[in-house]
Amino acid sequence: MVALEGGTYTISTSSGQAAQFVAISTICSVGNNIISTSCLYGGTYIQLKVTISKLGSISNSFKVMIQKNSLD
Repeated sequence: MVALEGGTYTISTSSGQAAQFVAISTICSVGNNIISTSCLYGGTYIQLKVTISKLGSISNSFKVMIQKNSLD
């Protein structure tokens, strides 16, 4: 995969949930906030609301996302 994508390193996960967790925990650090819509796939919502919250270092909040042009 690394050669096909022209990358340097790779990581393989057994599921999409694992891939999301790796991506979020790699990008975010202590004190960061994740702002997301609550209209997510159920597994992603639970991962953000429960699993990430258990780490205690990253907070999340779910907001109603409004399209920019819907305010006119």
